[in-house]
Amino acid sequence: MKRTTIVVPMKTNNVNGVLQIIATILEPLGYKKNNTIGENVWTKGDAVIIKMQCIGASFTEDSVVIQGWLRDEITGESALEGFVAMPLKKKTRGYLDQIQQTILLHNY
Repeated sequence: MKRTTIVVPMKTNNVNGVLQIIATILEPLGYKKNNTIGENVWTKGDAVIIKMQCIGASFTEDSVVIQGWLRDEITGESALEGFVAMPLKKKTRGYLDQIQQTILLHNY
């Protein structure tokens, strides 16, 4: 898997609060929540005509692991670095940073 990963330390086990923060940021932007193989993933785009923008969250004992990537049917997954599809990568990376800052601000 080629993904950009941010690990955010958590001071509590408020998983639902973190998931709500992510949903509050992404859903007004057109992202839809999916649960794929036990992984919480918000997606936007169809991966055929428009590269699918994906943001996922998983939890460890003391942190939330936020991952962002683009996906399409031809090349599969790609991390949020590099020149191909740079505007989408930059935008998606900005959402990861916004999620991280909001989680830290809420002191989860």
